[in-house]
Amino acid sequence: MSLYLPILMYHQIGEPGSGEKRDLHVSPQKFREQLDILADLGYRGVGPDDLVRALKGGGFQGFPERPVLISLDDANGRALDHALAALAERSWPGIGYFVAGDPATLPSLDQVNTLNHVGFVIGSHCMTHRRLTELSPEAMRAELVDSRRRLEVRAGYPILHLAYPYGAFSGREAAAARAAGYETAVSVQRGNRHRRSDAFRLRRLPMRPDTDARKLRRYLGRAWHLEHVAKERLGLDRRGNRR
Repeated sequence: MSLYLPILMYHQIGEPGSGEKRDLHVSPQKFREQLDILADLGYRGVGPDDLVRALKGGGFQGFPERPVLISLDDANGRALDHALAALAERSWPGIGYFVAGDPATLPSLDQVNTLNHVGFVIGSHCMTHRRLTELSPEAMRAELVDSRRRLEVRAGYPILHLAYPYGAFSGREAAAARAAGYETAVSVQRGNRHRRSDAFRLRRLPMRPDTDARKLRRYLGRAWHLEHVAKERLGLDRRGNRR
């Protein structure tokens, strides 16, 4: 039995600067519009710890009928300010994955207090955002462990959730993440459903500036999920993993 929980994958909430990828930047207005579409469709936000409880067999007690988890890769203070304002208006939690070795992107202490109030959790995007699949076992472990330690000092609570840099992972990286103390890891594999065994290869939905109501409805459907599972089994979609 699989768990239906779309995990939306954002990167930057804000306007792109010179030389930055436009498709990774969703404007604050567009972000609000996308959240409104979800709300109109009956979706309600849940946090990553709710996902963990469900995957561990804790059931769906307290889950909304249509749950959704907002995730933010390459999180930084600027994107947080825009995202938190919109999420707070709707009382929706979420998670931001931070590159721990880049102090300029880490949340300030004031932002940490706001994160806690909203229910927005800090996760790890490793120390230097290097592909774990290209590192030695020792270097990979340092990326996973050192980022947890540094982020825990800032957050004041255990860092339990990981986003693989570039979505690159295999069984080796998943096992190392578990051994390093994480409870979940998100990939860039497409899909909206998860098995209990998928805690370290969670699927997500790509959110872009052009993600409108039509696209979002498709992404939320079962057919879209099965399409991407089939592509992976046929070797037609090796997005991020197995590198």
